[in-house]
Amino acid sequence: MAQEHDSPVDPVFASSLREFKWILLIWLVFFFWVIGYCYAFGYPDSETPLVTVIGMPSWVFWGIFLPWIAATLASTWFALTQIKDHPLPDPPSIEAAGEQPVKEESQHE
Repeated sequence: MAQEHDSPVDPVFASSLREFKWILLIWLVFFFWVIGYCYAFGYPDSETPLVTVIGMPSWVFWGIFLPWIAATLASTWFALTQIKDHPLPDPPSIEAAGEQPVKEESQHE
């Protein structure tokens, strides 16, 4: 049986979870764009003439090059504007936990 906690959610955890969800969404959008477009247009019939965009096959431009540029721009925008820096609490000291610190023995004999 699960116990219910009355303590509020840690703001660092909540922010990290929000950032994770957005990053996963961005990744999924571009994953399905690349896989879907390349699957649909990457294997044209042999009779179909090859169309190029700036020197590369059009399916490579629209299915790989463009989504990679867009994903880089979206990720950079997200990292620079949406990810927040949170101060982390200091870890409890060893003495506060009731343990004795381990003394290092000298290597010099």
